[in-house]
Amino acid sequence: MLEAYRKELLAAAEADVIKWCGPHDLKIGRNQPDTHWLMLFQGRYGGPVTAEQAHRFLVTFQLTMFRTWDVDAAAEAIRDTSEASEFTPLTAIPALSARLAPLVERSTQETSAASKIATFAQPTTRVYIWDKLATRSARYRDWVRSGGTGRKKLGSLFVHEGRHDYPAYYAACDRAMEDERERPDFIAARDRLIARFRAGDGIMSEAAIATDDFIERRLLDKLMFAEGNLLRRKKGGNDGDDGAPILLAA
Repeated sequence: MLEAYRKELLAAAEADVIKWCGPHDLKIGRNQPDTHWLMLFQGRYGGPVTAEQAHRFLVTFQLTMFRTWDVDAAAEAIRDTSEASEFTPLTAIPALSARLAPLVERSTQETSAASKIATFAQPTTRVYIWDKLATRSARYRDWVRSGGTGRKKLGSLFVHEGRHDYPAYYAACDRAMEDERERPDFIAARDRLIARFRAGDGIMSEAAIATDDFIERRLLDKLMFAEGNLLRRKKGGNDGDDGAPILLAA
């Protein structure tokens, strides 16, 4: 099903990376761009992450919906993640999630927050953002890769014994990345983004921080988000088209 919208989905993903990875001081509506958080978490503003800055990050990434955070402790967790000399995502993301969970009302797992923090605090490490729409895309991709047999459980998260299974999701995203690296349209979009950012100024031009892998992951993240959004709007990607218009994330 996704193939029918492939051109539109990939174009939207590429445009989204350009928009959100633009100048660090250019807001997107009321929100700071990705480059602002990359600058902040890399200490480019001359000071440690404050509680207010941590709050704005959580708001920007929609992690405060009807919930109250201990933002002082969240800021400390961000600082510690940025300063970590070693960061192994398969263990570090679940550990950070466990650290963040007590800081939020009515929370038991904060895998999304942990992965979003780590994406900008550890940009040279391969981290995949945990998101409900991206997990839907990952499951659909696995289903297609298996030959499209069996029941599609696209709304289910990657879980093991009732807990988020970040390693399983990570592996699914790795498979998605391997698939995309075989597709000329994705390769072309990735290469355009890398060339665009390297020719510019600001932190996205710094290959030691905004690595080629970082840029490639931002593109895959936006693509899988758009795919998941489409699958959700099309009632989980079940057979049959309800004729509803396809509205991609802005």
